Amino acid sequence: MTEIKKITKISLLAYGIVNIIYGPLGIFFPDFGIILGITTPTTNPYVLRFMGATLLGISIFAFIILIKKDWEWEKIKFAYEFLYYLLIANIILEPTKLAFGTPTSLMISQTIMDMIIMVALLVLGVYSYIKQRD
Repeated sequence: MTEIKKITKISLLAYGIVNIIYGPLGIFFPDFGIILGITTPTTNPYVLRFMGATLLGISIFAFIILIKKDWEWEKIKFAYEFLYYLLIANIILEPTKLAFGTPTSLMISQTIMDMIIMVALLVLGVYSYIKQRD
């Protein structure tokens, strides 16, 4: 059994911190993005809350992995892969909000910022996964 390397812990910590910031914003202040023009209004008022809850769940899981000292890489490998699969899915789906709404300049800049953050997290996650395998 192999232990979880430092770079993997750093990638989980970064992923957890980003999601702990965005999660509660989606749950408790879903209209904040609509007011600023970042998010398009939706017919389902719970969509943003569901996304926020998902992000909060990701962050909680990432922090649980970091807190548990006795977990080995083999125990968390599938969950680690799944967390980064969610990131890939979000990278694919993020630009679609521009296609289905009336994009404002603030919405475009927010999408670009989100994409930069997600791609940086994905690169860090893939790099740590490769290092963890070796």
